[in-house]
Amino acid sequence: MKGNKGRFRPAAWLAVLAAAALVGWGGLTLWLHNGWQGIALTLHDQIADASQLEGFTLSGQMGWDRYYDLLHFTLQDGKLDTRMELDAPAKTVEAGRYTRFAVTRSYVVPPEDRDAVNGAASITGTSADGSRFLSAPVDSVYRMYTLRFPDDTVIRLAAGETAPEEYATVFAALYPLSSDVYELNTDYDYAWTGNSQEPDASWPYQPTSGSCFVLGAGYGVCWASDYLGRAPGLYRAHSLTADEIAALPRDGILYDREVLCASTELGSLEPFYCPEDAAEALAGVSMADGSTLLLYRTAEGTLCADLVNAAGKRTDHRELATLDDWTSTDMVTLLPRTTDSEAILTFDTGNSTAYKAWLVLLRVENGTFTMADLVEDKDLIRPDAAALNAAGDKILLAKGELVRTLNGTILVTASGQNGIALQVYELDTGHMTYMGRILTGSERDWARFYQTRLLHADRFITFDTLQKDGGTLP
Repeated sequence: MKGNKGRFRPAAWLAVLAAAALVGWGGLTLWLHNGWQGIALTLHDQIADASQLEGFTLSGQMGWDRYYDLLHFTLQDGKLDTRMELDAPAKTVEAGRYTRFAVTRSYVVPPEDRDAVNGAASITGTSADGSRFLSAPVDSVYRMYTLRFPDDTVIRLAAGETAPEEYATVFAALYPLSSDVYELNTDYDYAWTGNSQEPDASWPYQPTSGSCFVLGAGYGVCWASDYLGRAPGLYRAHSLTADEIAALPRDGILYDREVLCASTELGSLEPFYCPEDAAEALAGVSMADGSTLLLYRTAEGTLCADLVNAAGKRTDHRELATLDDWTSTDMVTLLPRTTDSEAILTFDTGNSTAYKAWLVLLRVENGTFTMADLVEDKDLIRPDAAALNAAGDKILLAKGELVRTLNGTILVTASGQNGIALQVYELDTGHMTYMGRILTGSERDWARFYQTRLLHADRFITFDTLQKDGGTLP
């Protein structure tokens, strides 16, 4: 007897699978949406209500170290919106979290002492690959600055000779000729590291003020004081790439090998704008319409702001205030901004027993200041981000917990564990009209999942800012 055999209907099975996939996808979407909402940032009013935030915009993102997920947020006119971006590009996640401009110091062999040092050098060890390690006594060392820019180009400047501590020794390494050794490595040529725990105060830790800035198609730096034959002011940087450095002629001998001497200057700084009355240049900032801002002080303690056009000519000048407590000035910090028509900078004056915090508020249009004010931060908030309202009569200050400011630049990273404190002040009276906090969701359910993976301690918050302030060239 022949039994009945059911026919296989692939269309029916595909329909079932498609329906199951659709349900699964919908569930996953809902799960992700609701899950990430569990760690969404929320605005909590403490004094007054969110109507006091009318006219302000503040934006940024919260992320987690070692993970490429970002929670974007925008506070606009008192309304806080968030958006999750899973697996964001690495450059987006890392923006603002690492030093983009750095100045380092080194001590090397003076050019005129090289022959004597080579004669006294001895091999102190070797390695399996044939590398040889050298040491030699020195009586004098040559001081060098290395300026490293965001595009990984460098300038190296000489800062003269000095006497090292007693029994100083320089070290170097001779790697196999087949090795790819960078000419700026610390052991490429003789170098002295010093044994003292005290910093060498005989020369400035860095001769520039703050970070570099975009100047035309390249970089500019703010030279702080009258030093090494350079007046305080703005300079155009002519930096070299690694390939350009590798192509330079070898100009000295290391033991028995030709090298590019560590005492050789690389690249150059070209004067762009140096006002005659400047005693200290405090900050250089790229502004709208091709203008550049120079913030400086005079010998009399007057704080000045100049706008300079692309040709290096001043188009506007403002004297903001005369301060009598310039005994110590911390590095001036440009706060995050999303328009180059504005700049808000912070700095402190005074000493350890009596100091003040200040905010410089600037707006520009067509090469002219439309706002140029200096206000005291009387509550010593020292914000990580700030914004002016559209009318320009109030300021919003944002402060995160456990803040890390990178190299005195606008690239600010703040711990997100305790949220962001917000305060609004009237500029003419100094009265606070609002206090609140953006909470990061660390106390809610989804955050507990992150806490079990120890991610709550790795949160960071970065505030949106212009790419050129981060060192991105046009």
